[in-house]
Amino acid sequence: MILGSKHHTAGNSTRWRVDYSYWLDNTATIVDASVASSSPTCQVSESVILGSVVTFFLIDGVAGETLTVSIAMTDSLGNIKRDTIVFTVVNP
Repeated sequence: MILGSKHHTAGNSTRWRVDYSYWLDNTATIVDASVASSSPTCQVSESVILGSVVTFFLIDGVAGETLTVSIAMTDSLGNIKRDTIVFTVVNP
């Protein structure tokens, strides 16, 4: 599912968060989250699970570039949710 389109400033390191609290069943917890960028110049770093939230840093990028960040989240009940966010890199 596409979560949205966002701007990312070239050269920045920005923390992003995806909240899964509305998607998870009452007893489920996040047990794994894989976060990846489609770009060789704008990379994902330090993806962490914080309760029902997946956080990650998006680093660098080239102005004018469009990329996709893909997230695959697995919960304790075995459900897998795949999401994407489209980023456009802008000048500082």
